[in-house]
Amino acid sequence: MVRRVDLAAVRTFVAAADAGQFQEAAAVLSITQQAVSKRIAALERDLEVRLFVRTARGAQLTIDGQAFLPHARELLRAEERADASVRPGRRALRVDVVSRRVASAARVQEFYRAHPEIELDVVALNADVETAIAAVEAGTIDATFHAVPVPVPATITFVGEGSRYMWPDRYDLRRIPVRDPAPIYPMSLIWRADNPHPALAALRDHLASRRVGAPDTEVWLPKWTHRPARST
Repeated sequence: MVRRVDLAAVRTFVAAADAGQFQEAAAVLSITQQAVSKRIAALERDLEVRLFVRTARGAQLTIDGQAFLPHARELLRAEERADASVRPGRRALRVDVVSRRVASAARVQEFYRAHPEIELDVVALNADVETAIAAVEAGTIDATFHAVPVPVPATITFVGEGSRYMWPDRYDLRRIPVRDPAPIYPMSLIWRADNPHPALAALRDHLASRRVGAPDTEVWLPKWTHRPARST
């Protein structure tokens, strides 16, 4: 049988056990002594055991109370760990780079080298833009790099050699840079405006500082960049 335990009551039980008196536990928790008594009584009903014996000197743990105390402390520690795991800044920033061989992955690597204190969880969903945006909206990822065929003023454009494709020497291939017209593949960092993760703001600032303008030559853009914006 699984019993539901009120963590507020557990916290009150631990405070009373440490203080040895309900009155002192009430002062520690900033509640009334009556509230302490009610919480302890409710916890005893839930557990179907007696946890304290009231004496002239205060509150003394019963044998069942002594047995429950270390588990109560662990419950509170587990609560703290669970809360910390989802608190902004305490978990890794999860970023989708589409593919680890393209410029977005290199930019994230640069960001990590500039901010080694920030924990990152880099994934490559290899998904289309609709699927990636859905993952951002659902909170599965914090942000994604994607080519979005809409005129977004804040689009971050990477100009220059950023691919990481390699091949064996036996393929007898050479890499020839295309300079005129210069090919440009616009990419956007997509995130939820209400995402409070502080590392996300640091990533945006880093990318903004690395943004470069178009070269002083003719440029070539893929056809999808000329598609009209979709209504949302």
